[in-house]
Amino acid sequence: MWIDVNGIKMYYEKCGGGRPLVLVHGNSEDHTTFRDSIWLLRRHFTVYSVDSRDHGLSQKTGELHYSDMADDMVAFMDQLDLKDAVFFGHSDGAIIGLLAAMRTDRIGLLLAGSANMTPKGVAPWLRTFIKAVYALKRDPKMYLMLTEPDITAADLAKIRTPTVVIAGSRDVVTEEETYAIAGSIPGAKLRILGGEDHMSYVTQGSRLADIILEETGLKKPGEGGTVTPGQMKVLRTAQQGEEDARLMYERLADTVTDPADREAFLRLAGDEARHADVFMKYTGETVRPDPSKSILVPLMYRALGKEKVYPIIAKGEYDAADKYTEVIGDFPVVETVMNDEVHHGDAVLGLLEK
Repeated sequence: MWIDVNGIKMYYEKCGGGRPLVLVHGNSEDHTTFRDSIWLLRRHFTVYSVDSRDHGLSQKTGELHYSDMADDMVAFMDQLDLKDAVFFGHSDGAIIGLLAAMRTDRIGLLLAGSANMTPKGVAPWLRTFIKAVYALKRDPKMYLMLTEPDITAADLAKIRTPTVVIAGSRDVVTEEETYAIAGSIPGAKLRILGGEDHMSYVTQGSRLADIILEETGLKKPGEGGTVTPGQMKVLRTAQQGEEDARLMYERLADTVTDPADREAFLRLAGDEARHADVFMKYTGETVRPDPSKSILVPLMYRALGKEKVYPIIAKGEYDAADKYTEVIGDFPVVETVMNDEVHHGDAVLGLLEK
């Protein structure tokens, strides 16, 4: 959906029901950054995921300033009459959130993830990288990070919104900057996420959803993630299956006599490895493949030939796709895995038609 704010068309998506939750992404990103979290958070909130000006599907403006972007968000909340909103901003989105909280009382809880007060608040290597990118591309988004923000402790002291300042222990925002932000906002809570970097707590599975639910009092820290035990069982089983399939295809590639078949199985093995990584984002576990299929299927190939074995492999792919229907409602990224499994089955059967 689009909305007119401050003379531009700004894109946003809305889903769920309950207390409004506004999600604002970082520099050079868009609303899809929060895709996995949204499908979990929509059970508890009316989720508004927004593309900032000059980002995603929102209108391009050429020149960017955090002050204008904050005004956009205030106008967005005014037009939709959002009240007592939870506002989570990440990186640039957190800067926007801090500035917006100085200008509106529509935010009931501000979660500022990995914000900085000035360009010098991030690691020196990152500033050098941004300068190099800007020199090559003259991208206004890079220029924005080189010249802004310019937020003072006195500015932050004006915020009366309950605020949680969040950063990863391995963040590109310096620890001193994060502590300075939290120390300048009256009553702010500081939350440093051990082992997390600038992006990981936002993009890895249900981590961000857990944080938001904890900070809004909808779950207690450590009481379990937003993934239910039943869903976790399905996800673990799927991850194990993908690892088993990867090893099976690798061993088949070493066994088959047709070079085209070998190439196809190596490609499928790569797909299965990628699928296993999708599930690992949710389970947080590394699994070892069970070698049973990787031993049995090559033996069957030698004894029975491809004409009898390939249909069996294809059926296994189709059956796996059917099982994924249990979780795609809550984990839409799994739908791409499901579709791949169908294509894998078709691809294996296609090797018999040469």
